[in-house]
Amino acid sequence: MSDGREIERIESLLLDLHLNQLQAEQAQEVEDAIASSPELARKSKVLREVLGLLDDYQLPEPSVDLSERVMSRIDEQTSPLPFPDADSAIPAGTAQDLSASPILSLRELVTIAACITLFVSICVPGYFKVQNLARRKYCGSNLQQIWNGMASYAQANNGYIAYAGHVPGGSWLPWHQSRTPGVRRASNTRPLFKLLQGQYVREARIFICPADPHGRPMLADSYKTFSDFAEPANNSYSFQYMNLPQGRLLNRINIRMVLVADRNPLFDGRTAGQNLSPYQEDKTNSLIHEKGAGQNAMYADGRGGWHTEPTIGVNGDNIYRAGQLIRYHGTEKPSSDDDSMLVP
Repeated sequence: MSDGREIERIESLLLDLHLNQLQAEQAQEVEDAIASSPELARKSKVLREVLGLLDDYQLPEPSVDLSERVMSRIDEQTSPLPFPDADSAIPAGTAQDLSASPILSLRELVTIAACITLFVSICVPGYFKVQNLARRKYCGSNLQQIWNGMASYAQANNGYIAYAGHVPGGSWLPWHQSRTPGVRRASNTRPLFKLLQGQYVREARIFICPADPHGRPMLADSYKTFSDFAEPANNSYSFQYMNLPQGRLLNRINIRMVLVADRNPLFDGRTAGQNLSPYQEDKTNSLIHEKGAGQNAMYADGRGGWHTEPTIGVNGDNIYRAGQLIRYHGTEKPSSDDDSMLVP
């Protein structure tokens, strides 16, 4: 627990623990961390006490005449709303005879509008919050399945994670951004596609984050004739840089390195050779979830979670950048073996 980043990660899960939002294994991990750290134990205790106060707080009962007083105030400000055809000559007793008098008074209309406004103000924000949380959980499940597929691939290939070959000097930028003459394309989604092609991940929808508005699964009778996803919309995630002379052994990768996460935001819709601001871009999250609220990430050892900042790699490095570089042409590489550089 001496690692500062690990402590911050556990702290970010304390609230979820007390709200019973963690899976059993993750909850046990947090509880073990609390038991071994006096500082985490103190923060957990404070949080439990605060939540206990909320549980004990009793909302005051509304006065019995509240509704009458509200309607009385409405009566003071409103009057019946007549309809233009109220005096039309329609034989009494017919089905249309109701239109001969006001159907709704202004008082009733105001009451209905107030009820609708109250309903929307209470229910809609809560609905969107729950929807966003559900999408994050679903996305995290996708990444877990991708990691499981990667682990199965490694088990079947002498410990090596998915690898699609080396393109010397190749550019990993998307096609519409990679315009440097004479530079070959080296798509970094090819290794992930191998998991689908080899059925280590069995469904194409696993590569689509439910929060991605442009995502759509790649549908094909057989993936054997393809070497990559058919279009960028078929994959919502960015993978560890893999345009290497040879593959990587899973058990040789630092367990604190992020292997795969929500799509890199720095090269999504930008032009080649983009000069990134070292200040504005350092905290830029993936744009998939709520326009940059955070990203799901999966570490090399199979641990995953939600993070509100991209500086979650080894020693707090930004998982979407190559070290501190601020200018990219698509041929850049990780600054070290422990640099979690996830590229499109």
